Amino acid sequence: MAFTESNVSESESLLEYFARTETAEDFRVSVESLNGYFAVALKRGLTLFAAVDRVRSIPLFYGSADDEFYISDDANWVQSKVGSFERSELAEHEFCMTGYVTDSDTLYPGVKQLRAGELLLARVINRSVQVSTERYCDFTDKNDCTGDLGELSSGLDKTLIRCFERLLRLANGRTLVVPLSGGYDSRLIVLMLKRLGYKEVAAFTYGRPGNVESEISKRIANYLHIPWYFVPYSNESWWQWFRTEEREAYYEMAHQAVSLPHLQDWPAVWELRQRRLVPDDSIFVPGHTGDFISGGHIPKKFANVKRVSRNELVETIFTSHYSLAPIEGGKASIFLERLSNRITHGFDTCDYLAPETAARLCENWDWQERQAKFIVNSVRVYEFWDYDWWLPLWDSEMLHFWAGVPLEHRIGQKLYIDYIKKLTVKIIGNENASTLVTDRDERINVLKHCAKQTPFRGLTRFFYRQFKRMTEYETHPMAWYGIMPKGVFRKYYHKGYVSVNTYLAPHAIGLIDLG
Repeated sequence: MAFTESNVSESESLLEYFARTETAEDFRVSVESLNGYFAVALKRGLTLFAAVDRVRSIPLFYGSADDEFYISDDANWVQSKVGSFERSELAEHEFCMTGYVTDSDTLYPGVKQLRAGELLLARVINRSVQVSTERYCDFTDKNDCTGDLGELSSGLDKTLIRCFERLLRLANGRTLVVPLSGGYDSRLIVLMLKRLGYKEVAAFTYGRPGNVESEISKRIANYLHIPWYFVPYSNESWWQWFRTEEREAYYEMAHQAVSLPHLQDWPAVWELRQRRLVPDDSIFVPGHTGDFISGGHIPKKFANVKRVSRNELVETIFTSHYSLAPIEGGKASIFLERLSNRITHGFDTCDYLAPETAARLCENWDWQERQAKFIVNSVRVYEFWDYDWWLPLWDSEMLHFWAGVPLEHRIGQKLYIDYIKKLTVKIIGNENASTLVTDRDERINVLKHCAKQTPFRGLTRFFYRQFKRMTEYETHPMAWYGIMPKGVFRKYYHKGYVSVNTYLAPHAIGLIDLG
């Protein structure tokens, strides 16, 4: 679904929208003008045009064999047509370290993918197919917003109102279901819906009973008088969910030789459907990805330097994103060099960069890789259970606004968090707003700060990891380590497997057995 100017367009009306497309320039202009979530492929004579939206929310895959060109939203179908069945060793390592395959590649060399904000032209020339791609959108610094924090906050407010008014036109009375955590992004969603007077709203959360996020979520829902549902997780329930035919079918749908399927709220949405807690025509509205677009992923060290070297930029991206698992074995240096080359592919930079340029390059990489292929790909959860979805914080007007905000107001999410805190007080009152930060949160922040300042930071980290190894299996708020026996968890945790995705990524491609 997408907006063409002020009109909501679904599949049939989008076909009509593209009907007048005849040239590559027509196609580019048509795609650039859409605001929403779509994938399109159409043929004109001996030319095929294709594109995905600004966040690749509906992936497209393509490949060629014997002068035939294939394109589909099903990577497995393309793979079967081009006969590419041997996985790339480099792509395997990258998938295990990140949870996705970067650039236009997939796990299989003969199957390619369109990247976020990219279009494709396939032409038959002299009886052979020639394929080219180009970017029609990127996460580029326009820096065209001026004014102090107050003026920028006013601009953000007007932008949000327009973005959410579009959502309400789309909803047209249907129930909007918000995965409500204790964080800022989903809080902003429910605050804006309350502010604009939309009545058909429900919220849900999940996890081990009593977890802090769910308690804050419940308070927010109560203050806003929104129906709230909690789905309890336990090690035992995860063991059962993970071994169902439904989970295997979901993996088949969401993986597509590129992405680690998102599991966090998959069983919760299943429970909502089984218990019929929300209408079948509900629209799920997650907070993806307010923390990213507002500057939360900009390395803070860039704020205090005059320039950033190319090597520092690559190292920053590598340490931030290639962190799920270490490369094991004697080929480590070879793969590290090849992955470094993959990161810099497409970077047209000099040896030293202004911090603003380095920040944008980091964000551009994050946007087209982790955000598009892992975070946004999580909407497959809602599709699998036959629900629609919408991402108001990835509205193209929101992207344009944040691309224009100066670095000093984005780093550390300064503008964004200040705005949400004030909006929270405005809608639920100062006394209620003060209850959304717990004493436990404050204690954890103090402990983290002290740990970073200690000269024994390395030793502190070592003992913390040993403590987590002994307790995490039974205490994690999501309880999701229950997908495996405790012995398997400890075995791999000792090797550096320190998050659930560290286990899930190699398991998804058959490299480890979770029991």
